[in-house]
Amino acid sequence: MLNKIFVRAYFQTVKAVRFTFDEIQNCSSNLNAKIEEAYGSHGLGLAIVSGIPNYSKMRLELLPLAQKLAVQPQEYLKSLERPEAFYSKGWSCGVEQFKGKFDKSKGSFYNNPNYDTCQDLGKEYEHLIKKGSLIRLDNVWPSKIPELEGAFKNLGRLMVDTGALLSYHIDKYIYSKCNTYEMGKLYRFIRSGDSHVGRLLHYFDGPNTDEWCGWHNDHSALTALTCPIYMHSDKIVDYTDKEGGLLAKNRYAEIMKVGMDPDCLAFQIGETAQIVSGGIVEATPHCVVKSDETVRRQLNRNTFAVFMGPLFNEVLNVPKGIDKNKALNKPAYNIPSLLGRWDENMTFLEYSANSFKAYS
Repeated sequence: MLNKIFVRAYFQTVKAVRFTFDEIQNCSSNLNAKIEEAYGSHGLGLAIVSGIPNYSKMRLELLPLAQKLAVQPQEYLKSLERPEAFYSKGWSCGVEQFKGKFDKSKGSFYNNPNYDTCQDLGKEYEHLIKKGSLIRLDNVWPSKIPELEGAFKNLGRLMVDTGALLSYHIDKYIYSKCNTYEMGKLYRFIRSGDSHVGRLLHYFDGPNTDEWCGWHNDHSALTALTCPIYMHSDKIVDYTDKEGGLLAKNRYAEIMKVGMDPDCLAFQIGETAQIVSGGIVEATPHCVVKSDETVRRQLNRNTFAVFMGPLFNEVLNVPKGIDKNKALNKPAYNIPSLLGRWDENMTFLEYSANSFKAYS
């Protein structure tokens, strides 16, 4: 459990580096200085993008549906579970483990925003799927909330499209630091990847834990994250959590509270990008904290994340000439080491399976 007194005493609120949609849409823009400020060796590992067309409308259409889904009868929610996919499709609550404990602090609804049907990976991957990898089932949608499918896909695809535009500039920055890096690699991952996962999240109200989500890295390449909507029962509340919400560790392992406006999308680096860049960009350790004020007001928290990754058979290697140890996580971050989860010539599917095992 995260000690709230420690957090209040030692974190500071920071405004993340902001990009506009217009500037990331311009492929000829030189954004290296801002990319370095956000994602380089002294950055937070997180940036925000503003001015995204139709984003605010789509956010308001989807996020309240997380609460609407979470209050459905338990027998109906159970019908939306897919344990055979290791709960990586459909509804999940209280069945996933995080660091050895069953996570009952939130409910999640998972699907791929781009593809309803999964491609066949072939027999060579069957043993990895059985070991605990994400995902070889088709999407599942709740018939009792028919508007959820369209809202999920519309916002999810917008987040992927925006992430692809940003990733093009991240690629240019990495290449400026290492000319053996494959220019356009992250952009290719996000544009052609079949492993993207959208996660609609409903964090329950109540004083059951200080943490809504413990410290971890995302294992994907890039994560897009909406600003949350807080609700009291089924009513949206105009509320900014000044003591809780999303916390991140900067490159010095200092805890920072991330300030974010409702009309912005956040983008944080995942471990896959850390690996293929040889550590030039680093994954962002983060957690979500429940504040006393949120508990007192009996507010639930609703948000949406899209984890963007490559094709499952993509081989993850550092650029030529870079020591693979430069791609490893810093011990000060106090999260599961990449040692034992990733090694050279490992596919994204193999690495994903190892990562889920390490966090469970």
